[in-house]
Amino acid sequence: MRKFLAIMISNFINKLSKLFGKQGTVIGGSIALKIDPNILKKIKYPKYVIGVSGSSGKGSATNMIAGLLDYYGLSYAYNSEGSNAINGIASLILRNVNLKGKFKKDVLLMELDEKHSVSILKNFDLTHYVLTNITRDQPPRNAHTDYIFNEMKKNIKDSVHLIVNADDPIIYKLSLKHKLNIYYGINKNDYSKSFDYNYKDASYCPVCGTKLKYDYYHYGHLGKYKCPNNDFNRPKLDVYADNLDIENRKISINSNEIKIKKNFFYTVYAYLACYALGISINIPEEKILEYFKNIKNEEDPLVFNHNNRKWQILLSKSENNLSYKQTLDYLSHEKGTKTIVTGFNHCSRRYAENDLSWLWDIDFEELKDKSIDKIVIVGKFRYNILNRLLYAGIDRDKCILVEDYTEDLIDVIESQTLGNVYPIVCFDTGILLKELLKGDNNEN
Repeated sequence: MRKFLAIMISNFINKLSKLFGKQGTVIGGSIALKIDPNILKKIKYPKYVIGVSGSSGKGSATNMIAGLLDYYGLSYAYNSEGSNAINGIASLILRNVNLKGKFKKDVLLMELDEKHSVSILKNFDLTHYVLTNITRDQPPRNAHTDYIFNEMKKNIKDSVHLIVNADDPIIYKLSLKHKLNIYYGINKNDYSKSFDYNYKDASYCPVCGTKLKYDYYHYGHLGKYKCPNNDFNRPKLDVYADNLDIENRKISINSNEIKIKKNFFYTVYAYLACYALGISINIPEEKILEYFKNIKNEEDPLVFNHNNRKWQILLSKSENNLSYKQTLDYLSHEKGTKTIVTGFNHCSRRYAENDLSWLWDIDFEELKDKSIDKIVIVGKFRYNILNRLLYAGIDRDKCILVEDYTEDLIDVIESQTLGNVYPIVCFDTGILLKELLKGDNNEN
């Protein structure tokens, strides 16, 4: 009876919430768990229950996997809106079951918050678990990479198939004593580096404690690593990328040339994760390649022309140094004169702490590029960011301070800067900035 009530009321609350203009993706699950705390243990799950988790890249990988499932003709449900903690997952599951608690689709696909995976996966078993990476991310919430590693490790059961980004030694460590593993990664290419600056979250062999040696880095601590004592080496890759030409959106996966939909390095990992997951659930390779071939290049809604200048809003996750790192690497390949915009008023929507330590983990030294005309620093923490840039050796005359994201910012950029404009901002600020530009009568 409690199971029936939990399902009924959850779905009713979700629908009611949407009628009032809300997403309705969390509240129903929250109420259902109060009615029956064990409701998720009483569901009859489908053949494939797939989780995707990690510090970054899980949303991109999940979206691509959903596209593959759809292309192959498998019915599925997934949290496309991104509600990836326990209440959101409960809502997702309960709105896709019948009144007897039987899941109505072929596949349950979930983007899972890496920290909260332990509270989610105690309720049911995954059949497949895609692991993207573990990096420094939101320190007040996630603490240290070792903490997240230990949280994710708690619910990895022997029966689950792990799809592992082997370029990340922290993620690879999760699979060391596991038997059902598929490893994906990127081989050395023109974007690989012989060294990296600040991102040594995985410096030592977890077996013998000797410092790891890297043949090359892709970014952060992702690359090809080995223990001098041969105790912990990157494993042989089952799915691998070669021949990267990011600017022209071309790569090879297992010697098959494909086009990628975005010209960002991290996009390659989403393709690899999707390819590896497809193989693990027995989707024929030719069907996976056919799906990739039919993906259209995305017209980026954050790239547009404003008063005859290109604007490209680069969404970079606050409190995540590697997110900024990938943006800076992207900018280094962009041609022509550039104006950079950066700054924020809130580190997080989840908590009140304004931790700025992560600013010192970002290689802002890359902004000393001569092609950069000005760096416009906006918002409450503009002086903190300015201080970090000055410490990185950026010329003070290149920096312009603006109080907030208002029409005044657009005027300053129009009148005091040159070149294409690249705002490096978080998701909320990106939306706000785009609305400001839309409201400008001069937008083209």
